[in-house]
Amino acid sequence: MRKIATLLSLFSFFVLYTGCKDKEPEETVKPYLRVNASEKLMSNAAGSFNILVSSNVKWNVETKNAWLKSERTSGDGDMSVKITYEANTAAKRSGVVRFTAKGVNPVELIVTQSDLTFANPIGQIPDPWIVKHGDYYYVCKAQGNGINVSRSDKLSVISATKQIWKAPYDAGGVTVWNPTNVWAPELHCVDGRWYIYYAAGRPTSESNGSYKMQRAGVLRAKTDDPMGAWEDMGMLYTGDNYQKGIVATAANTAYAIDMGVFYLKGQLYAIWSGNPPGSGDQWLYIATMENPYTISSSRVAISKPDKSWETVTGKVNEGPAFLKNKEKGKFLVIYSCNGSWTKQYRLASLELSDTLANPLVAVNWKKSANEVFFRLDDTSAVDGVNGVGHCSFTKSPDETEDWIVYHVKSRNNDGWDGRYTFIQKFGWKTDGTPDFGTPVAWGEAVALPAGESR
Repeated sequence: MRKIATLLSLFSFFVLYTGCKDKEPEETVKPYLRVNASEKLMSNAAGSFNILVSSNVKWNVETKNAWLKSERTSGDGDMSVKITYEANTAAKRSGVVRFTAKGVNPVELIVTQSDLTFANPIGQIPDPWIVKHGDYYYVCKAQGNGINVSRSDKLSVISATKQIWKAPYDAGGVTVWNPTNVWAPELHCVDGRWYIYYAAGRPTSESNGSYKMQRAGVLRAKTDDPMGAWEDMGMLYTGDNYQKGIVATAANTAYAIDMGVFYLKGQLYAIWSGNPPGSGDQWLYIATMENPYTISSSRVAISKPDKSWETVTGKVNEGPAFLKNKEKGKFLVIYSCNGSWTKQYRLASLELSDTLANPLVAVNWKKSANEVFFRLDDTSAVDGVNGVGHCSFTKSPDETEDWIVYHVKSRNNDGWDGRYTFIQKFGWKTDGTPDFGTPVAWGEAVALPAGESR
């Protein structure tokens, strides 16, 4: 009897802990239905586009307007749907494409056709710099061994440019530092006067094919007209051993390109891309400025390419541009990373931890967790968006919208050819940082900047 009781006890234990436990309820998978856009803006010409449907159930699609047609009426799971639209003779019209599925709310895509649109690219300018001043937009670009400027009353239209400066050349036994390789000029209005910061250097034939002699220089306008006469204020000091009164030379400075300037707490600063000692990598450096044409401190590194997404093709941080959100107390440096000659070029950001923090202290800068603006169509036979980078920022004509200006590689091959100018409106997140969204497609219709007319 004692043995039987023991067996019953063990059986009871086994049943209690294994056989009599309530069965776990099966997890119910909820149906979902999503599309990758809520609105599409198209030009008035006939055309088509693809919309990506994401779902875990069967779904239906129907167009609510006769001028809109879908290539399919139903689908199952994740699929791409081609929507075609007819030419529009009115100024503007909107239609609806409706997606439905059992157990989920319908999803509607608004399609708008309008003649108040433009399409990117708006030019073929690499490292594009567009600045708004008064009622005009000024474009600054390198051309040959010189710098050109243009003026337009429209953000989406780049006018013909005029050369305002040509690089000097060796003459009379005098060797100049900047006869060639003029790169990425930036036009800034500082303390009521116009300045252009640019990079240039000696021929690469003197450096075994390298660009290690590139340095930063600055021009100053002689009048208040950026299209007028300019004077060369010389090389800027970008070295590690600043002494008051030092005269910048190629020997006491380091590689420096893509310089820009900004005020913070009443102090003028310069940020640029340079090489660390003994390396060809490119880091971002900062220094104080005594005035718009004189740097007044040794350089301090604030960013180096140390994330996997910024070292895909080359260890490069360059092209810094600046954004302030005074309402939220934000100051950011939006910079380019990876090789500019590759399809992996993209934008990332550095944020100053506090606008009262010292920007010369590297730990006061926080790098974005990932890139903030990137697209890769990976096209080789047709034009597409194959990397984006080297941006500037401006406003719409009525000052109500923020716009980013950047360049795009048209094909996925390596090289600096085929870089085109794009512009795109962007917004802001609740934390005060910019929301750039996704780079628009090559040739995609985009609504004109607010306040701009045909």
